[in-house]
Amino acid sequence: MKLLLVGNYPADGQKSMQAYAQMLLSGLRKAGVDVEFTAPRAMLLRGGYSMSGLAKWIGYIDKFVLYPLWLARAARRFDRTHVCDHSNGMYLFWLPRERSSVTCHDVIAIQAARGLVEGWHTGFTGKVLQALNFHGIVRAQHVVCVSDLTRTHLLELREDLAGRTSVVLNALHSAFHPDPAWRATLKANGHEALGTRPYLLHVGSDHPRKNRIAVARIFAQLLRMPRFADTQLVFVGPPPDAAMREVIATGGFGARVQTLEDASHTLLVALYSGAQAMIFPSLNEGFGWPVIEAQACGCPVFASDIDPLPEVGGAAAVYFDPADSARAAELVAQANFERMTLMGLDNAARFSQDEMIRKLIAAVGLTATPVVTHEESIGTHA
Repeated sequence: MKLLLVGNYPADGQKSMQAYAQMLLSGLRKAGVDVEFTAPRAMLLRGGYSMSGLAKWIGYIDKFVLYPLWLARAARRFDRTHVCDHSNGMYLFWLPRERSSVTCHDVIAIQAARGLVEGWHTGFTGKVLQALNFHGIVRAQHVVCVSDLTRTHLLELREDLAGRTSVVLNALHSAFHPDPAWRATLKANGHEALGTRPYLLHVGSDHPRKNRIAVARIFAQLLRMPRFADTQLVFVGPPPDAAMREVIATGGFGARVQTLEDASHTLLVALYSGAQAMIFPSLNEGFGWPVIEAQACGCPVFASDIDPLPEVGGAAAVYFDPADSARAAELVAQANFERMTLMGLDNAARFSQDEMIRKLIAAVGLTATPVVTHEESIGTHA
């Protein structure tokens, strides 16, 4: 049985989805599945890419017009096709439904397009895109959901999918582990100063649902406590927006805030390893990879008490109401970091790639047989 994995448009910069696709590719090959990988590439969009203006529309032509035509032909050579990211659900219109499956990481954008997510505005083209993605997902023979919450939300949108869905929790997509030389790693990457003082960490985008302003508010509360008098705050992601800058300016701790926009994997592991803790006050998640990434590196995690974060972080994390920054700060101040570190390492061990691949193979009905692994995938379409 030959399987074709369908990945994401590289110009979109969706690192987590690219990591997921590569995790499936290597894990399935290791398990004995004859699998190849493809992803759309920039045919018309040769220069820089932007999520707005003309470049956005050219990217849409690459992704949603040219590539599907190529994919439909390429898929004929394979027994099964698996779309790695539900945000490419519309590709399923071009694939044989009885031989295709998809991973659904969340339905947040689909819910937002239907007006079901507070504070998230979706324009006309966004609504059309999400409608196409959803109806593509519905066509799949099987939908793999990365958490119980994602499956629940999907079935709230379409009950009759119940018999064609299963939950396969994400694994750690890369090698996350405590880095005993994290200070040296920070220094080698030009961040030596971070190794001289304690710091709290947040990892994530600047999307409103990530609720990064709450991190700044919690930090402002913590600075009033002797335990955190010398602590810094590090954001791995875009610089603070205007609302966050106002909180930081009001608290007078601008000199304590650092932002790393594009951390390499090695640097990210070092940041997790050296942090006092990670604060993750998200308002909406399909899974929450940073939670187990941090735990696998020995970093205590304080996260929102919204599902599926307790499903992912288990008893090793401390959970709080993301709307109550004062209480969150109290919980951070009262926590036993050493105990959380040990429990977090144990919890992260649950998310093994071998276990995830085994369950995915069973869920979508693949056949694993000893094969000679390919050194090269079929890559992008030509």
